[in-house]
Amino acid sequence: MSSPISMGPDSVRSDFLRIIKSLSKYLSRRKQSQITFPKISKESETILQGWGKDFSGQASFFFEGPENATIFIIDSRATFFKGETGQLLSRIMGAMGLSADTVFICNSDVPRAVKEKIRKILPKVIITLGAEASRILLGPDFSLEELRGKFHEFEGIRVMPTFHPSLLLEQPHYKRQVWEDMKRVMEYAGLKNGS
Repeated sequence: MSSPISMGPDSVRSDFLRIIKSLSKYLSRRKQSQITFPKISKESETILQGWGKDFSGQASFFFEGPENATIFIIDSRATFFKGETGQLLSRIMGAMGLSADTVFICNSDVPRAVKEKIRKILPKVIITLGAEASRILLGPDFSLEELRGKFHEFEGIRVMPTFHPSLLLEQPHYKRQVWEDMKRVMEYAGLKNGS
């Protein structure tokens, strides 16, 4: 029997803000491309544009792990090692010969803080979990579906974008692709495993 997903205030807030940001981007793109869609009131438009901007001042930056880690993970959902998604991430890392105390992991909510940490730590390789995490380093037009599975670079550091573990729980057929991505990371980082 699987354990329930942690639904603490920070997790709910992070998911809620992510959904609102995605909706706001979607509406903006439709407006820019002059695709007609149902009108919304000015009040609703103002609320959508302001979501998350002054919710407790700013988005929070969370991180765990040693600052001398050679593997740096950016998590689009900030679940880290919690709940079912976190358990799956832990299993993937275990298969790679890694553990929570050997990698540095952070959320993607504050791009400037993420980039500062990368510049301070200078890891050998960065793994981005999900589209939002990938776009922070690889640009706003980065398509995870089209470009995952190949190394990219951020300021001379190799970046491997891959699907988020939460997607693997919903659509297990992506597990093979993620494992292929992780094998490339292992080979590049000189990690050994049992398979």
